[in-house]
Amino acid sequence: MLFYEKPFRLELIGRILHKEGEELEYSTRSVSQLSDVLMEPKKSGPEGIAYYMFRDVYKQGSLRYDITEVPARMFGTEFVKTYGHYHPEAREGLSYPEIYQILNGEAVFIMQKPRRDDSLDCIITRCKKGEVVFVPPDYGHVMVNPSASSTLVSANVVSSSFSSLYEEYRENHGAAYYYTKEGLVQNLNCIIRETKELSSTELLNRYNLFVSDLLEEITQRPEKLEFLEDPTLL
Repeated sequence: MLFYEKPFRLELIGRILHKEGEELEYSTRSVSQLSDVLMEPKKSGPEGIAYYMFRDVYKQGSLRYDITEVPARMFGTEFVKTYGHYHPEAREGLSYPEIYQILNGEAVFIMQKPRRDDSLDCIITRCKKGEVVFVPPDYGHVMVNPSASSTLVSANVVSSSFSSLYEEYRENHGAAYYYTKEGLVQNLNCIIRETKELSSTELLNRYNLFVSDLLEEITQRPEKLEFLEDPTLL
């Protein structure tokens, strides 16, 4: 699965990402490691790798370009997903944002922002190959592969200045919603005040962002991504 020829050749061979013909190091999240956040952990099926994470595929200053591969899989009626996490504060009460691009397959992003009373405002964004998805400051997020047959491959650019925060997802046994064959199912451990479905374009427009290809931006125009380090620039 070839993604880019320039500025360097980037392709997925089997489950392993290759850059200019060389295998890249990766980490994984196993099925058992996801059990804390599944809707039906007893129906997770056999042990194995749920998804692959290729970090630091490219670096520009403090920004890094990563690839995540999420093979099609079901956990009972729930589609496979990432664990979910928040980012810590970057500047003036705003957490570090993140930006994604779908390189293969499709994705559903479940984003959630806590209010002062610990209830949540949610954004649901469904996206296809080529689309760029912005995760705004202060939003935790989960990425779902909503296909029973296609592998989801996403790229993301994020600051390397922090470590992600997973505790709230662990304590609540997942995000505000689970994504199942029947659609969204609310996690009853969460109080949801508002949920909006926004397209990837609507999210970008809301923050006046004009980003078409993440690898091109970070290699050719990294100054356009400075808001990932300083969200007050948004």
